[in-house]
Amino acid sequence: MVDDSDPAVESDLRRRAAWLLLMLAIVAVLLVVVISALVKTHSSSGDGGNGSGPLDPIATSSGSGSPSGQHPSTHHSHRPGAGGHSGTTSAPVGQTSCPTSQRCILQGDVDNSTQAVNTFRAQHGLAAVPVSVGPQAQDCAFHDGSGCSGSWALTYLSTPNAQEAVQKIDQYAHFEDPNITSVQVGWAFDPGSKLYYFAIIRNG
Repeated sequence: MVDDSDPAVESDLRRRAAWLLLMLAIVAVLLVVVISALVKTHSSSGDGGNGSGPLDPIATSSGSGSPSGQHPSTHHSHRPGAGGHSGTTSAPVGQTSCPTSQRCILQGDVDNSTQAVNTFRAQHGLAAVPVSVGPQAQDCAFHDGSGCSGSWALTYLSTPNAQEAVQKIDQYAHFEDPNITSVQVGWAFDPGSKLYYFAIIRNG
């Protein structure tokens, strides 16, 4: 029978208890490190899944800060190519320049852009829809897509050419969609960069 009061035995028991506590402390630290890594990885993947993401090839945002109706808010910026006017167009109508060197909203139906939308739809065998120059689309163009709401798209051009604008923005706006019920268009111009901003907001 072992006498627990023996100093050697008592020392051995204390040494074993100390090793056990050390092992438990190491396991606890490892658990904390593993859990922290898992939480950090989950947060990173979660952040990447929220906000903007590609969609055909529009960047869409249907979360907070971007109110939407039946369709998610859509936006994309497309820089102009080297080409100018494409095809034969009528003479520009509406405002095509700014009164100062500051960016401005272009008033009126610039280059008959309302007609250009339905001309494009007719080329795809679709019926005309109501198209109008509207303040929301104008503000969308003026603010370069910032604060636009609903289903919208934006493109840039070096000339106020409605036919070219409609053709370029269609890859984002999808004018050949038979479910469109109406379209609002708007233009802005930046004398500094000499760029024309064309924005649309579509319903349906």
